[in-house]
Amino acid sequence: MHFLPSELLRASISSATSVAVALLVTWFAGGVAWGARLPTDSVVIDAARTKMATMNTGSSKPAPVIRRLIVTFADPALANASRANAKLTPGHDAALTGALGAPAHVMRAMVGGAWVVELMQAVDMQSALAMGHALEASGVAQMAAPDYPLHALLTPNDPDFTSGLQWYLKAWVPPAPHGIDAVDAWDLTTGDASMVIAVVDTGFTSHPDLAGKTVPGYDFIADVTDANDGDGRDPDASDPGDGRSAGMCPSPYDNAQNSSWHGTIVAGVIGAMTNNSTGIAGANWNARLQPIRVLGRCGASTADILDGASWAAGLPVPGIPPNATPARVINISLGGQGSCVPQYQKIFDQILDKGVFVAVAAGNDNAEAFGYFPASCIGVSTVAATDNQGARASYSNFSAGMDISAPGGDVPRHGITDSIISTWNNGAMAPGMPGYVNVDGTSVAAPLVSAVASLMLTVNPNLTPAQIKDLMAKGATAFAAGSDCLTGICGAGIVDAFTAVQAAQSALSNPIPSEVVEFHNAAQDHYFISASPQEISDLDNGVHPGWQRTGYTFHAYTAAVAGLSPVCRFYIPPANGDSHFFSASPDECAQTQAKFPTFVYEAANVFYIALPNSSTGACPTGTDPVYRLFDNRTDANHRYTTVTDVVDQMKAMGWIAEGYGPGPYFPIMCAPQ
Repeated sequence: MHFLPSELLRASISSATSVAVALLVTWFAGGVAWGARLPTDSVVIDAARTKMATMNTGSSKPAPVIRRLIVTFADPALANASRANAKLTPGHDAALTGALGAPAHVMRAMVGGAWVVELMQAVDMQSALAMGHALEASGVAQMAAPDYPLHALLTPNDPDFTSGLQWYLKAWVPPAPHGIDAVDAWDLTTGDASMVIAVVDTGFTSHPDLAGKTVPGYDFIADVTDANDGDGRDPDASDPGDGRSAGMCPSPYDNAQNSSWHGTIVAGVIGAMTNNSTGIAGANWNARLQPIRVLGRCGASTADILDGASWAAGLPVPGIPPNATPARVINISLGGQGSCVPQYQKIFDQILDKGVFVAVAAGNDNAEAFGYFPASCIGVSTVAATDNQGARASYSNFSAGMDISAPGGDVPRHGITDSIISTWNNGAMAPGMPGYVNVDGTSVAAPLVSAVASLMLTVNPNLTPAQIKDLMAKGATAFAAGSDCLTGICGAGIVDAFTAVQAAQSALSNPIPSEVVEFHNAAQDHYFISASPQEISDLDNGVHPGWQRTGYTFHAYTAAVAGLSPVCRFYIPPANGDSHFFSASPDECAQTQAKFPTFVYEAANVFYIALPNSSTGACPTGTDPVYRLFDNRTDANHRYTTVTDVVDQMKAMGWIAEGYGPGPYFPIMCAPQ
């Protein structure tokens, strides 16, 4: 039986079956903090809210790309042919190509006797204008001009957006506040009603800015006292309030507190009704929201959170009817101390394997997020909070493993203008009147990332959670100069909705590289890599014992891409190593097959990647060198890495570098960045 490594044994510092889960948001009224996370007083609503000055925003759009020209031929007969909707011959394509010096094709007739001409290779605006002039100068065309790509100019009429209060949805044009540029993303998509975003939280209250935006959810709170609705789990996910009296709950929830309406706040950030001349704009105008109630008067149990998130993803949960409208995005703005032990990680792996993107709040304790659950889980998108200047919010947790950041506001640092506005309820204990509230926290940063993911999936439903994270990271904007986020503790940058959605659109025609994940077996001191989602899932979920991720990855394509080389894979039997060998060189693959007949040729194309220059070892632009090292032992094993420090460490232990070029490092293949 061929050896396929498995079981991801992640380090853990806690084996607790539940964690103390806190609301990752702080409430404010009139610029004064009323409480850390769990407020004891109600907060101001719409009429009394402090108003911010209107922000000056602009567009971060790149220069347009031109793919077509509008051409009126010099021959009058061709104008008549256009009006008759005739078809032109290949000879006209040849005339255009000759005059342009680049391939061109007449696509169709249009009004005014003109024709739409497709350029076989897109060009920038200046080049397109020059092409038009060239056609006119050649005598082929009477007039020729670029077919400008235009876009809708959507600006919602919600009062808090038009007044500038929702700075975090606008583009960052210094010195304006550092928003996510949802405005330009809305010109590409405002979302779709078929998109379901689950909010794993306290449930929702009735609110005019959320009316008609929900699909049925579920109440997963099993404890009757905690649930505050007279029973345990049931199909009613509405929020009856999580307020409590002193001594009602065990420590650390034995203090008195008013209801938070936390789920209503999170829901509004993601998907409040937009362009309805009322209240606020949601980051996704049209998505449906699914309340998953897990947080009650005495906090939330890990079991309820995991059951609720699994049900939201469409996975079966014992004793609960199937979810008729599974979510593509799940937001969890809850957390507490405790690590993501393997049992919990396995459940999140199953959710991610369903293709569901999960955003979780990093936490508000200005602490290392690795010690928090679910922020420490792998594969989810863990979100830190930034202030309106693009620096880490003073309260936000941090970690070298953080995925990305989003505006969460920082009222203690900058005052009430540096806050996020959302839907709320003014009831002290039970639901009262709907209103709006100024808040800050990672609880409101994570929903912005959830909303961006949902917009990306709207334009490209085939994206995987890992691809969404990768595209977000590549398009993220930089942190503020001098911020400690520049040390790598806040993720790839601040999420940018426009670049992320644009990248998702581009991915429809341009393949997206996948992660090649490295695993290590400490008992054998063997390494293994895989780009197969199913194989990685098996590795992570205990199909074979003894293996764990090293934390190192690189990119490759899982489908053929022009100019790239397929990577073959051999299984080396136990007598020679009980391991695997990979090569991107067709010659080396053939030589290995001929020289070692006992090796099992498992596949000719486990992934696709570039080859370095065989003489210099140089990798093509836009790629990173991948190095191969051989353990030089009878139990043959190879390691593949992009990290030169790892190469040095392995060479110091007697491993031999294999690859192209004069050294000191020898790339064996080249990974797309």
